[in-house]
Amino acid sequence: MEMKRVIAVLDLPPRRATQNVRESFEAAAKRWGAEVLWIGEHLQTVHPFWQKMFACGHVHQKAGPAHVLQLDNDMLIRSDCPSPFDLLTPQQFGMVAERQSANNRIDNGGWQQRAQEIWARRCGVRPAPTWLHPNGGLYLYGSEMYGPMFARIIRHLIPTWGASDQATDESLIVNQLYNDHPGYIRFLPPDFNVSMVYSPAWAINPVMQSYVYHFVGPSKAHIDACRWQRLDPPELPFPGNSQTQELIQQWRDDPPAQYDIGPIFTPQLAANILAVYPDLIVKGQWSDEPCRLDRRMLSHTETGSSHLVLTRFLLQLGVNARRFRLRVKEDANATPQLAGT
Repeated sequence: MEMKRVIAVLDLPPRRATQNVRESFEAAAKRWGAEVLWIGEHLQTVHPFWQKMFACGHVHQKAGPAHVLQLDNDMLIRSDCPSPFDLLTPQQFGMVAERQSANNRIDNGGWQQRAQEIWARRCGVRPAPTWLHPNGGLYLYGSEMYGPMFARIIRHLIPTWGASDQATDESLIVNQLYNDHPGYIRFLPPDFNVSMVYSPAWAINPVMQSYVYHFVGPSKAHIDACRWQRLDPPELPFPGNSQTQELIQQWRDDPPAQYDIGPIFTPQLAANILAVYPDLIVKGQWSDEPCRLDRRMLSHTETGSSHLVLTRFLLQLGVNARRFRLRVKEDANATPQLAGT
C-alpha cells in the first residue's frame, strides 16, 4: 500500500499563512493525493527554526508513517505544479539548493560554508560541503526513515543553548544528513522552491514564471498580489509581447521540444514561453555585431560593455535560464584566439 502523503506547514503566530497561500496548498494537496496538516501551535517553546525539527515527529504521531512535504507558510504553489512526491521515494531526502543567483558567491566559500562549519563545531559533526546548503522552505522525506535523524538534531538543542543564528535549520539539517544519510540526499529542480529575494523582478510581477515561489524577507510584501491559478490561455509575465501570443495560438498545448528565438535583444519573448511551457528548451543567438543589435543597445557596443545585454537577459530568466541554450556567433572579421596570445 502506498504511504500516506502529508504536506506539513508550520503556521505559527504572528506570521500566519495568507489566504492565497492556504488555497494554493489545499489545491496542490488535492491534485497530489495528499492532505495538508496546518501546525498552528508551537510544538515546543523554542525558536521557529528549531520548531522545524519537531514537525517530522508531530506528523508521524498524527498521521502515522507518511511521505512528508514540509513547507514554509510564505510560499505559493502554481496550479500546474507537478507532484514532488512522484519524483522521490520516502527513503530519499529531497530539498532545493539555496544558491539561485549568480549575483551571489557560487564557489566553495561564502556564508554557507561558514554557517555549516559553525554548526558542525557546536554539534560535534562533520560540516557538509558548501554546495549542499538547502533553501529551508522545502524538505521532502519519509517520517519513518528520518524521524531518528530529526531526533538526533533535537538532542543538540540544549548543548547549543537553542541558538538561532547562522542559517539554523538549514545548517543543522544538511550537516546531520551528510553525517547520517549522505547517499540519500536528492536535489529537486529549483522550480520547486524559487527564492523571491534572489528574483526581485519576479516578485513584483503577479504572473508566476515557475512552479513554487518562496517569498523570503522583503519579498513577502508581494505575496498577496501574486496569482497562483493559471488561466486558459495562460497569463504572460510580459503580456505586451505579440510574438508570444502568436506562438501560443500556433502551439496550443503541443509546443515543440525546442524553439529558437534568434538574436538576443530583450528577454520578454524567452521569459514568456519559458514560463508557459515548463519543459520547453529555448535557443538564442548572441552576437557582438553592432548591425545585429537593437539601436537602443548600440552604446553598449561602443563602450565595450555589450556583454551586459546578455547578463541582464539571463538574470531576467531566473531559474528558467537553465532551459536556455546559447549559440555564439563571432563578428565577421573576428579571429578566434586563445587567451593571452
